[in-house]
Amino acid sequence: MIKANQPEPTSEHEQVTAPPRSGSSAEHSRRVQRAGFLQIRVEGSPREMGLQHGELLRDEIRNLIDAVHHHILSGQPGVVGWGLRRAARAVTALMATQIPRRYRQEIAGIARAADVSYRDLLLVNCVDDVLAILRPLGAMVGRLGCSAFAVSPDRTATGELICGRNLDYFVTSAVGDDVWAATTYMKEHVVVVEYAPADGARFVSVAWPGFVGAATALSDRGILLAALVVATIRNQPLATPCPFLYRRIMEEARTLEEAVTILRRARRTQGHNVLLGSGDEGAVAVVEFTPWRFAVRHAEDGWVGATNHFNAAELVRHHANLAFPSSIERLARLEELCTVENRTDRDARTLARLLVDTRTRSPALNEYCTIWNPCTIYSTLFAPAQRRLWLRVADGPDRGFEEIALASDPPLL
Repeated sequence: MIKANQPEPTSEHEQVTAPPRSGSSAEHSRRVQRAGFLQIRVEGSPREMGLQHGELLRDEIRNLIDAVHHHILSGQPGVVGWGLRRAARAVTALMATQIPRRYRQEIAGIARAADVSYRDLLLVNCVDDVLAILRPLGAMVGRLGCSAFAVSPDRTATGELICGRNLDYFVTSAVGDDVWAATTYMKEHVVVVEYAPADGARFVSVAWPGFVGAATALSDRGILLAALVVATIRNQPLATPCPFLYRRIMEEARTLEEAVTILRRARRTQGHNVLLGSGDEGAVAVVEFTPWRFAVRHAEDGWVGATNHFNAAELVRHHANLAFPSSIERLARLEELCTVENRTDRDARTLARLLVDTRTRSPALNEYCTIWNPCTIYSTLFAPAQRRLWLRVADGPDRGFEEIALASDPPLL
């Protein structure tokens, strides 16, 4: 059953934890157990936010680092595993030189409060971009299953922009473990962080313990983003890992064009499709990029969507042979659902059903050609003009969509 509810803080699914006791002077920092995920709030300077994050999620961060070591860095035995570990460290060190100082300070604060290695936590924050550079290591991870869509204000019952995304991931488990062990771990450890930086916009990010960047996020200026990986042959290690570029968008962008400009001017590591929207402008676009090419697609026929292949002519010319059939099928299914009969009566509740759609366009297709599939980690629906999003974690079949309303004052938690 699809539901978009706003649970009371005292429900059986929520347990409120006291603020951290660190010297970060965070009056409103909190930790709440929601249905399927943890939610925390951090505020202040980069270092203060890092200290709060590290203390609120100390055990979870330690466990996540152990899982990354077990399944990815040490999951493959022998000389190959040794070489990949050394290469991953070297690539991370290169990328670190391109990460803005304020984010490195925040990672350092998390590492100190959680009592973990800064080097380990830095690698965790860069891991997807490292996987893109190290193709043998990246082959262990299926990162190409995501889906995202946006329906224009003139096609919704409420006259507002509504967007949705599924984040899909498959991580090869360590030798000897169940094949789904690592992916299940990702589903069971989703974290929502509400950021209130001293300098910059407040925003909510859906991530994992210890992550500083953004992949699915909404700011209090009504800017949203959803990032999807696209396979590319040549990638760039001496560049800023994509999640940190998206973090900049959340803190700095006031309009859709400002968000696009941040990506256009950046040194980029790998290929991505990024759904960007502005609730106040009612505007949306999909930015398609590699380290060297860049294109922007706008809504047509009342919608725009993205999966894990390029559609802009300039990028298709160079990367068409890397488009996976499952990605093409998911985008075609999204188009069917978003443009059906040019309907204008759909609201957030009805559009949420698109994210749990399990139909294929042909009986001959497998389950990985569906929008919701076994690799789906979580689903998110955005109503950015209202500063609201809904999150459904895929750790169990009976989860509903939990509402997260982005507050300014008083704080969300």
